[in-house]
Amino acid sequence: MERQWQDVLDRFSYGIYLVSVVLDDGFNGMVASWVAQCSHDPPLIMLAIKKDRLIHTQILDSRQFCINVLSKDAGPLVKRFKTPDWKHRFDGLDHIYSACGAPVLRQAIGYLDCTLERVIEIGDHTMFVGHVTAGKILNDAKPLTTDDYSGVYRGDV
Repeated sequence: MERQWQDVLDRFSYGIYLVSVVLDDGFNGMVASWVAQCSHDPPLIMLAIKKDRLIHTQILDSRQFCINVLSKDAGPLVKRFKTPDWKHRFDGLDHIYSACGAPVLRQAIGYLDCTLERVIEIGDHTMFVGHVTAGKILNDAKPLTTDDYSGVYRGDV
């Protein structure tokens, strides 16, 4: 009964996105679901990343990130971005490069390049607010959401 609130949060529906970053020694990508538009003018996107994730530091260092909007058929790729060998996550995957040089999966519906505008510490996550600098639609597929994803997306697991 103590954690009934978690059962309610498990019913929230989120998109599942691939966050990619450009680094001096390669690229990294991480699957994220806590992504949302938070301003229209200027165009701002918020992204919440757990503080112990490698990409957390990489976003702070690079001061930019790219959001890949994943399509429903990209679901099997999610596991690829949970491997510990981050330098090879894009190896063999069909991808292009965004305007800022970040990898974008060809299966993605589209992407948004963001420069880091603000960093807000919130509990065990950091909210990165990014200013949208470029973006492009690649196809008109349906987006991948937590309703379609069979994995676990719970903060305590």
